[in-house]
Amino acid sequence: MLPKRVGFLLFAFLGVSFLAGCGGGSNSLAGPPSGPFSNASLNGSYAFTLSGTNTGGFFAVAGSFQANGAGTITSGTEDINSPGTVGVLTNQPLTGSYAVRADGRGTATITSGSTTFNLAFVLINTSSGLVIRFQNTATASGTLDLQNAAAFNLTTLAGSFAFTVSGVNNLAQPDAVAALITLDASGDITSGVLDENNNGTVTLSNTIPATGLAFSVPVNGRSTLTVPTTSLGTLNFAVYIVDANHLKLVETDAGFPLTGEPFRQSSSTVTGSFAFTTAGASFVGNGAFVSGGILNTDGVSNILGTSVVDVDSGGAVVTNAAVSGTFTVVAGRGTATINGAGTTHLVFYPTTGGLQLLGIDSTNVATGVAFQQSGGPFSTGSIAGPFGLNYSGTNSAGEVDATGQFSASGTGSLSGALDLNNAGATAGNLALTGTYSAAANGRGTGTLNTSAGPVNIIFYMASGSRVVFIEADSFQVASGIFLHQ
Repeated sequence: MLPKRVGFLLFAFLGVSFLAGCGGGSNSLAGPPSGPFSNASLNGSYAFTLSGTNTGGFFAVAGSFQANGAGTITSGTEDINSPGTVGVLTNQPLTGSYAVRADGRGTATITSGSTTFNLAFVLINTSSGLVIRFQNTATASGTLDLQNAAAFNLTTLAGSFAFTVSGVNNLAQPDAVAALITLDASGDITSGVLDENNNGTVTLSNTIPATGLAFSVPVNGRSTLTVPTTSLGTLNFAVYIVDANHLKLVETDAGFPLTGEPFRQSSSTVTGSFAFTTAGASFVGNGAFVSGGILNTDGVSNILGTSVVDVDSGGAVVTNAAVSGTFTVVAGRGTATINGAGTTHLVFYPTTGGLQLLGIDSTNVATGVAFQQSGGPFSTGSIAGPFGLNYSGTNSAGEVDATGQFSASGTGSLSGALDLNNAGATAGNLALTGTYSAAANGRGTGTLNTSAGPVNIIFYMASGSRVVFIEADSFQVASGIFLHQ
């Protein structure tokens, strides 16, 4: 199961100014790819999400498509929320085509009526991948996951799901929501709670009242979800089912292009150590916010003083700061306070896809995920073999999104290829090289080099197969993920 893309970057639409853009010059291209992938690796029904910017501003999409294993997308549906272009389009039929390279990177074209999405992606395996929109008029990042038709029924989906969604409100201001809902076998919401950070105005613990038939009967893996709240009105979503523990959704209320990925809450226990990142909008400095770190807990209520975080809030950067704090979990909803690099307040919901995080400070709007660590103590040698990557962020040109594939040596060097969309300036198959080193706690640093310029990262290992990272260069701020193929 592939977790949702870490940190949908709310600041991508803000038009913030940085000192410089990505490096220029002619593109240096990667050589012929090698690996076990082909068109046959993308075969079946896949759910996907994308969010980013187009000529009209911020947009969000969720959908599903059927790939035939031979390069054709035979059918599918999608829901688009793009306030500045087409508005809200629901349950739109689609077709398309695709090609997969040997290293798992590929391209696809999806057409629905007059709307065309050109995509670049990297497959992690035959069940999951990381995606960007790859055209001059729009850029975005997202994920795709193979659907399990056995979960296309309300009985299988009964239980509790938690999620964050992020994007913008109807004034094009940053907006993010975290929620927990419990469903019965009829699609009724039996209980729930919702938190929101809307452009710095925080509303906590909104009750989601019991609601009959809130989750519609799935049709080909697509449902709709109605979420009433006591103080924020009613939220409406299109939902695409991945499996019994994982969904994808997009808000279909006009002017609110928010998207996210609910995961099942089977336990609310918080114990051990976590690698996390968050990303979003800051209301100071250059307008961008990213953070990441390693949080060590006592499994009861304390974030231990051995924890470390890195923060870039509007250009004010704090790195490798020792932090400590407290947390509590009540009825599946958690809160945390982290002290040491300033004070950060979070709401979180434990799920099978990690702790779903929402920042609840008025100085920024940010979401993210914390993954429980396994396999430590770590070292540079913990990162070895083939990986797929994605990152999303902003620079002086606008939003930047990338996918790629590399092979890590286990001794601190990597090489591969990157597909980049820098505010509509697309560059495919760029030769990628880099260096990296990791400490025993899983925190490390590295550099990703292409002819578009270097990307300096701070990364956090959840395991040898999942690594999340932030970028805090002066010219660009981003967050992303590496996943072992």
